[in-house]
Amino acid sequence: MAFKKLLLYKNGLFVYGLILFIINILLANLPLTSTFGYEFAAVNGLLLAVICGLYTIGFVNTAKFNLSNIIINISVLFAIPLIVTIINSILTMFCSFWDGLWFYIIIVSGSIMFGLSAALVINIITKKFNRIIFSILIFLVALVPVFEIYFNPQVYFFSPLIGFFPGNIYDEGLSPDWKLVFHQMIVIFISIAIIFLIVRKHKLTVIYKKYFIGLILIVAAVFQLISPYLGFATTFTTLNSKLSNEIKSELMTLHYDCIDSTTAQLIALNQEFYFSELSTQLKVRPSKKINVYLFNDRDQKKEIFGAGNADVAKPWQYSIYISADSWQQTLKHELAHVFTAEFGTGLFKLASGFNVALIEGMAESLDGISYDISLNDLTALAYNNGYIVNMKSLFTGLSFFKGNSSLAYTYSGAYIDFLIKNYGIEKVKEFYGQGDFDLIFGTNPDKVEDEFEKSLKNSQWSNNKSMADYYFGRLSIIQKVCPRFIGDRLSKAFKELSENNLEKAQSLFNQINSKSLNYSALIGLSETYLKQNKNTNATNLILKNYEKFKGTSYYHNMIFRLAELYAINLQNDSAAYYYKKIVEDEPNYQLINLANTRLKLLEANNLQEYIKGNDSLRFKMLVVLNEKVYEYSSIPIIIELMENLNIDYQKSLIVFNKTFIVENIESSIAAYKLSEYMFENSDYVNAKKYAALSLRFKEDNIFYKAMQMQFKKSNWFVKNANKLLDNFIFVKHNY
Repeated sequence: MAFKKLLLYKNGLFVYGLILFIINILLANLPLTSTFGYEFAAVNGLLLAVICGLYTIGFVNTAKFNLSNIIINISVLFAIPLIVTIINSILTMFCSFWDGLWFYIIIVSGSIMFGLSAALVINIITKKFNRIIFSILIFLVALVPVFEIYFNPQVYFFSPLIGFFPGNIYDEGLSPDWKLVFHQMIVIFISIAIIFLIVRKHKLTVIYKKYFIGLILIVAAVFQLISPYLGFATTFTTLNSKLSNEIKSELMTLHYDCIDSTTAQLIALNQEFYFSELSTQLKVRPSKKINVYLFNDRDQKKEIFGAGNADVAKPWQYSIYISADSWQQTLKHELAHVFTAEFGTGLFKLASGFNVALIEGMAESLDGISYDISLNDLTALAYNNGYIVNMKSLFTGLSFFKGNSSLAYTYSGAYIDFLIKNYGIEKVKEFYGQGDFDLIFGTNPDKVEDEFEKSLKNSQWSNNKSMADYYFGRLSIIQKVCPRFIGDRLSKAFKELSENNLEKAQSLFNQINSKSLNYSALIGLSETYLKQNKNTNATNLILKNYEKFKGTSYYHNMIFRLAELYAINLQNDSAAYYYKKIVEDEPNYQLINLANTRLKLLEANNLQEYIKGNDSLRFKMLVVLNEKVYEYSSIPIIIELMENLNIDYQKSLIVFNKTFIVENIESSIAAYKLSEYMFENSDYVNAKKYAALSLRFKEDNIFYKAMQMQFKKSNWFVKNANKLLDNFIFVKHNY
């Protein structure tokens, strides 16, 4: 009897509170939700919208019902998750108490008010099946973002149930902003107005119920219609008004904003090349015209589209969304996603069962190159140096997101490539759409996975731990400590540093490092010391901490920073020691080129001047370094400086007036990078020439496949670029 009274206490308040408590204990042991921050608030927003609505429905028709009682009881429910997470954070660690509190108050308050008002509205409509009707309403409201993401370009959304969803897991930095506050204020204001009218038994809610319900529906519809103008949604009309320039062909349309016309034309031509490549690889062509939306940079893409750090394809829309600062690495991959719509399944035209590893693996295999390295070589590098992925797990559920994203993309792509080579593209396309491995391939997946792993065993890559660490020694967002807080504070800290607000920047960098030692924060902190002429402090900071990053992607970057600081202090022997360590360890050829170039400058006794100098001075010094004979390691650096300085292309060629002799990896890379530079400046004939030169060195050349692709692409452009440009239609819309 006592237990029954407990269950019925205040119409189930104890039961709902217990459910909340148990769920939040579970959340305290899960990635992201264990942190007092956005994910915790969003999950509890949904929970409390449902629980408070159901509780209100059970309480509203009792004799004890009044607004004061329900506010008090709901306040108890509101407090339970807060108490659980605060205790958990005290026992473990707060990332940011104030960020967490603001997220919780802003999101959960709106969710509760929405749930409460929805329950009261349902109660005045009918007293029967009101819990079922409420549940259906919550489901329908939850479907609204699905429709927005399906029909609109955006990947973010705002919702009264969880406040908002920021877009994807690759944009880590997140803190409460005014757009979220504004959205939640609107939700709360409308909810309070509804609650007030119902509780006061206004005649609109008693006599004119149909009109009242109609008014609510009209308000909801109007709010949804004006959401794009308030920044809560992005329609194609909104997007096209921002990206108002177009380059049209028979196959694709490129939409862009203020990118210069030469770059836009180059991207449009690359689209055509990759379309040709993918058509051949997949033996299929898209049934609809493809739209490519090109944003000025990551910031514009994040603001309008929702994903700053990730380029995205929506196969069901035959659209891709890319940035001007990343298209070279992602264009073919994203176009490949659109091609897979022709054999994808369901409304979203994706892989059977929404298998993420299959979706991304297919696109990655068709691209074939990552970090200028062939997919198979990169996967073998990982496998033979201890970065081993369980293939069965990778292709199951959401395991793709659990670990290092580079490993997930690389392994899934290499595995699909293995299937294509052994079973043919038609079988793999069939598998993509149906998902039945045994039926389609006629063999056991375990056996194929064993064969795939055997194909990765390669002694050539067995002693490259430094390189493997460089490419794969990162954590996923769910493995990191306070990723939202750290990402947000890093952005703010570097902004303060760029504005020379050194005390604020230093304070923010120290905040970050107090949570978890962070590579970027240490580099930023060392820079604040340098700007204050505290060179010894900067050097000691890196010297004290660089070994802690051993086995990670950042270890050799830290060593490079340490060498730079020693060079600034004219401690040349120490600088040379650490530069040589980079060259010996061979973590990454960009770092090797930087280190070798600095060693040459050290020999000439002008390294400190180079490091302290601006881009113009650095360019002049490297030109002098290459006057008599090419220092091939410096060529990629010279090219990057010329691009930064916007040096006229024809004038820039004077630097390369000597014969290239390709006889080692350094000279091969130099020729390859020069070919890319010429290609980007529409000099396709010379791009082809230097791509061919880069291919003269093949032995142990990890970039050989990328060089082959560069030659193939340059040759295609020589034959087709002018004809395509003549047929392009250029459109400028005025909105």
